[in-house]
Amino acid sequence: MLQQVHLTITSKISGHAAVAPYSHAHGLQLLVDKFGQNYAVVYDVPAYEVRIDGGDTYAAIRFGLQNDGVWPAKSNTRKCDAGLFEKRTCTPSWDSNYSPHSFHGGPLKGAWVLLPGQSFLIHEGPDRNKGGIGGSLGCVEILDGRWKAFLTQIEKLAGGSCASIGAARKLSVSIEAGSYPMGTLLGAVPVKL
Repeated sequence: MLQQVHLTITSKISGHAAVAPYSHAHGLQLLVDKFGQNYAVVYDVPAYEVRIDGGDTYAAIRFGLQNDGVWPAKSNTRKCDAGLFEKRTCTPSWDSNYSPHSFHGGPLKGAWVLLPGQSFLIHEGPDRNKGGIGGSLGCVEILDGRWKAFLTQIEKLAGGSCASIGAARKLSVSIEAGSYPMGTLLGAVPVKL
């Protein structure tokens, strides 16, 4: 029998992460030089704690920036404009086919769908230790190559697979209230697409 697992997406800042503005219509915000090299426009944003009750704490991107296509930037700072900022609790489903759209993730596919019919997920995020940059549109992205450990811990505590936990709605996620933080422009970095 599956056990209930609870995790909290906190408003506690635990560090920083680099993100590129993203939109479903335009993808990553890119610049292309005269030689055809792609450069991602990159901002520094806060990383937040995600805590699993009875388990570990993980760092995650919580708020992102929409690709508005504006370059050069009007200032060196920009308010994040994507992500869940209202306090709420949800029981997500599991999407076993999801893969990150803005960077090459690991071999473990999948995402927790926080709100039915909306694009707010918990999924694998970039690895800051390897210079990873993701295009965040407000999903909660588990950082630093800890996605597998995050999922394994949820499965161990619940006593089943992510698919069975999601189908039975045995994962409860509390989202603490937060406000959109400011992102600081870092510049443009070369990317391989």
